[in-house]
Amino acid sequence: MSQVLRLALRDLRGGLKGLGLLWICLAVAIAGLASVTSLASSIDRAIADNGRAMLGGDLMLSTSSRQANAEELAAIEALGRMSKSITTRSMLVGPDGRSQLVELSGIDRGWRLAGEVDWGMGGRRPAGLEVAVGHEVAERLDLKLGGQVRLGRASYRIVSIIEKVPGQSGFALAPPVIVDEAGLAASRLIQPGSISTTNYRILLPGGANADAIGKDFQRLHPAGGWRSTTRDEAGSGTRRFIDRLGQMLLLVALSALAIGGLGMSSAAAAFAASRRPSIAILKLVGATRRTVNAMLLTEIGLIATTAILAGLAIGAIAPALVGKLTEGLLPISPDTAPQWMALGEAALFGVLICFAASWRMVTGAGETKPARLLRGDVGNGQSTNWRSFLLPAAALATAAAIAIAGASDPWFAAIGVAAIAGLCGLFALVGFAIRRIARGAKHLGGPITRLGIAALDRPGAATGRLAVSLGLGLTLLVTLAGTASSILAEIDTTIPKKAPALFMVDIPRAQEARFRQIAEQTVAHSELRLVPSLRGPVTAVNGVRVADMKNVPEGAWILRGDRGLTFAGELPPANRIVAGQWWPKDYRGPPLVSIDADAATALNLKVGDTLTVSILGRPIEARIASFREIDWRSFGFNFAIIFAPGVLEAAPYTLMATVAPEQGGSTTKLERRLTDEMPMVSAIRVADIVAEVKSLLESIDGAVRIATGFAILMGMIVLAGSVVATRRRRARDIVLLRLVGATRGQVTRSQLIEFALLAAAVSLAAFVAGSIAARLVVVQLFEFPFSPDWPNLALIPLGATLLAMLAAFLAAIPALNARPAEGLRAL
Repeated sequence: MSQVLRLALRDLRGGLKGLGLLWICLAVAIAGLASVTSLASSIDRAIADNGRAMLGGDLMLSTSSRQANAEELAAIEALGRMSKSITTRSMLVGPDGRSQLVELSGIDRGWRLAGEVDWGMGGRRPAGLEVAVGHEVAERLDLKLGGQVRLGRASYRIVSIIEKVPGQSGFALAPPVIVDEAGLAASRLIQPGSISTTNYRILLPGGANADAIGKDFQRLHPAGGWRSTTRDEAGSGTRRFIDRLGQMLLLVALSALAIGGLGMSSAAAAFAASRRPSIAILKLVGATRRTVNAMLLTEIGLIATTAILAGLAIGAIAPALVGKLTEGLLPISPDTAPQWMALGEAALFGVLICFAASWRMVTGAGETKPARLLRGDVGNGQSTNWRSFLLPAAALATAAAIAIAGASDPWFAAIGVAAIAGLCGLFALVGFAIRRIARGAKHLGGPITRLGIAALDRPGAATGRLAVSLGLGLTLLVTLAGTASSILAEIDTTIPKKAPALFMVDIPRAQEARFRQIAEQTVAHSELRLVPSLRGPVTAVNGVRVADMKNVPEGAWILRGDRGLTFAGELPPANRIVAGQWWPKDYRGPPLVSIDADAATALNLKVGDTLTVSILGRPIEARIASFREIDWRSFGFNFAIIFAPGVLEAAPYTLMATVAPEQGGSTTKLERRLTDEMPMVSAIRVADIVAEVKSLLESIDGAVRIATGFAILMGMIVLAGSVVATRRRRARDIVLLRLVGATRGQVTRSQLIEFALLAAAVSLAAFVAGSIAARLVVVQLFEFPFSPDWPNLALIPLGATLLAMLAAFLAAIPALNARPAEGLRAL
């Protein structure tokens, strides 16, 4: 055992002297960070390992509103073992007349090639006029095995209550319903122009490159509007959702780590101050500064190692715990095996932050001169040499670079890290301002008040560190609370008032008059709007095929999958031309389109460029006539791509409709008439969409608030720890006050005034900063009005002030209980 290690272990026998706070701050921060990164990694790994089961094969080729022609089908069959399914939306009608929008799939005998469907107890694969329904549908409509339901023009017997289909999550506006090919044909729901998707899943030979094969198929059949999905891309929607949520939680965890770093800095300062007499003695007997520094760093390293291991242990089991809590909500359970890369990254963060927090204190203590011991002066424990800042700054920069480089969205991570750094700087200034104000106001009020104010600017006061630790966590909480309450208020009030009650799709254009008649008879005086509806993917931009594009910009969502299409002679409501010109109402000429301005910006398009869209396998190249700014909050029919008249009228298309009854009106009669007379029409209740979206947002908000509460808890720990770290100085001050006649109650009140002023000032600043940040997010990002729940939002700084006062007061109790006689003997 080396001399340095022996000295460190022997020195630790005298007590931690501040390292206990360092252990708590580091362990809690690493636990949060490791949990977030492990969870994201575990879901990524689970999706990657189970991609074939989620997709149902190695490769899926999809096309809209049609099936493969003979040439395309022969090419698909040549690739490997194949299965086909046709998916559409439909209304399932129960025996009591209640209906539910479902995702209806007609499957062939080969479905599924991979991934077992859980047909439920006593269930089996449907055949003919039999149906398997998802358990959500069965619960909502009170369906049982053997019961009868209606889909389109046919009735079916329920032979299975599906518990789980691989790749499908619990968030489903249209739960799954499965029939076979004969059953789908009997429903007569698939007609020319119907909104449907045909999927061909393929098991490829071993070693085949699914991505290359899919792209080759698209190149060989460019007119078909084919989309290719590999097993590596299965669960991409879930992965994107987890990535977005993980990014928010990661920023919160990094904030908690930054707060913990301040606590570690206070702990290291207290530890270094407690060791300075021992260091002076060691130097008197011949120890070098290098030996002393190595001893102190070894002690901190030993404590930090145990703290990091404890935090990593919690992070390692986080995926399993979250998997239990979210069972059925995600399409796949997180991988419960330890995520070593994520845990290693969290440990590296811990080492870097701990080093940055403690280096200056250690080197400052190592510079203690033996002569100071003889004079009774052991300094303040911090190095003032500017060079002592270089290594901590490098450690912090390295941690920031790792966070940015390892994020799924580096720009988002960079902005987040910059925001955290900016908030730290802001609240450091707030702490500086509190000290300056306290210095100028220490003569105000009575003796007790003056003592409390003066304490904010006492030598060695941690006012700056405490302002940053409290302010950072509170600002995050206010920002998230303000953002969530504004969005939920929009969902609860504005959307129900402005949105129609029903969206209806797959209305046959030949029955438009009949549909209008039914609507007039059942929901008279309602606002009814119908528009043509088609679907098709964008296959080329300026002649460059989408399949050949290596990197599709993030904002170019119009290139991903099928797009809703329409044609119109007049500019739709809630649309504004921002570039180019709208065509005449009676336009007849070469194909023209108008597209969403944001998508055009993402693709760097200009008026006059071309867009190629595949409709029922036929490519249509159109020149871009204009860009539109779309008010998506109008909740009407808003299409990113609109064609000019004279191009799509000859194509098979259906109609979409919205119905907004007068206030207090009901659409129940309309829905029942349609299920009886026009069963091919699918009705989407806006209330159901709002409920699902609200539930999802509340879940996200709850998860982020829990994580943010974790950051607040870290701030409370730092506050209490900083008070504990200054307990010796506080005890000496209290003893002196008691000796000159102050009562215990007076001293207690002075301490409460100090804590109340600090917490109130920081909470107010955090409330203002968080409200401004929330307003920017809501107005600029979501384009909603900023209308938070102000009363509840105002409770955050009030509660934080009271909680901070309580935590600090409890930490100061031992100093308040110090006996004057003991204090005099210690002086």
